[in-house]
Amino acid sequence: MTDSPRKLFDRWMEAVNKQDRETLAAVLHPDYTDEMPQSGERTRGTVNLFAILDNYPRFEEMRDNLSETELIGADEHWVLTPSFRMVQVVGEAEVYTVTARARYPDGSNWYLIVLARLKDDLIHRTTTFYAPEFPAPEWRAQWVEQMAPPSK
Repeated sequence: MTDSPRKLFDRWMEAVNKQDRETLAAVLHPDYTDEMPQSGERTRGTVNLFAILDNYPRFEEMRDNLSETELIGADEHWVLTPSFRMVQVVGEAEVYTVTARARYPDGSNWYLIVLARLKDDLIHRTTTFYAPEFPAPEWRAQWVEQMAPPSK
């Protein structure tokens, strides 16, 4: 294995943000699959992933508005995310979770959660969830603590 799992996922996150096909091809397993349960879609292989990246509406605008990015995985330590935020990393060596907050081109804010698994020292399977921000309902205000609003 060339990279530790931690470094592999760091390279993957950076390559997605930069749309770096050479690095993506190097870190993704030949049988790479991403599933999106909320829409019922499955992306198989790097060719289809690259086509999605090529055709994603206003990708650069969304990429430039990522914040609160966190990668949770092996080798507890601190890392600098693509959005220049320090986060602590802990977890299993073969399973990682990526969370991020993104402002979409329409101005809405969404949270992205990616569950990722390794095989043969490469990123083999990811499951991606998308969750829009929404206002807290009044009915449960007496039982919850209001968190600080996310940074813009």
